[in-house]
Amino acid sequence: MIYRKKILLLLFILPVFVSCTEIIEIELDSTYSRLVVSGTVTTDSIRHKVKLTTTTDYFYNEPPPAVENATVSISFDDTIVFLEESVNQPGVHLFPDAFRGVEGTTYYLEIRDVDIDKDGISELYEAETTMPDIAMADSIRLQKFITPFFSGYQVALWSPEPTGLHYYNYKLLRNGILINRRLSDYTVQTDEFINNNYISGIPVGFLNDEDENEVVNPGDEVTLEINSLTEDYYSFIVDAQSEIFGNNPLFSGPPANVHSNISNGAVGIFTAYSIDRVSVVASIPAF
Repeated sequence: MIYRKKILLLLFILPVFVSCTEIIEIELDSTYSRLVVSGTVTTDSIRHKVKLTTTTDYFYNEPPPAVENATVSISFDDTIVFLEESVNQPGVHLFPDAFRGVEGTTYYLEIRDVDIDKDGISELYEAETTMPDIAMADSIRLQKFITPFFSGYQVALWSPEPTGLHYYNYKLLRNGILINRRLSDYTVQTDEFINNNYISGIPVGFLNDEDENEVVNPGDEVTLEINSLTEDYYSFIVDAQSEIFGNNPLFSGPPANVHSNISNGAVGIFTAYSIDRVSVVASIPAF
């Protein structure tokens, strides 16, 4: 009788679980296109660029379409510079010559002669950004970090901290090769809890022994690049990373678009940031 009851119970429960495997298809409709802007000015002397594309549907499996033949200019102080569209990279607009951004300077972006909504009328898009001061670091050190699951080297920073609220992005290079190239790998933080105090050995990066691009050998040069960000750019990175990695459904806020400082309903970011770099040559072991 006991076995019979168990069999009857199983036969009763089984259809319940089977019925839960029904596939539900969700149709994601197309929406209107919007301009996507990605542009930077830094304190490095390079040909800074502004990239223009459009938004695409969720299941679009090709690179986003480039926006070609736009008129793109950046003005600052009493100067206006018209950027040149790359021959090899449609939609990428470059400064005519190498140019070094200046701290405290406000840069204004204008994008003209584009018709994203295809109504036959050209649109105007604008943005502005002010370059923060450079955060000058004193030194970095490599500190061995071992757990039962992974090992590597923490990069610890020693640096003065200016007054006021600042926003930073920390990038790592090994022998001149940038490790965290993707926005998803950026390490951004504010100085809210250390404001106006000397930074003494705070970890700002990690090099994993298991990653062939990060493993540190004797004589390797490790460089920390400190980007001093605008609040707009900091918010853009934080929002974008939240979209990439997802939010905790119990503690996150309601869904929202990624922060943008581009006018007229466009998305993306135009920003200026200052750069400082400090290096150390690895002497293994380093503790």
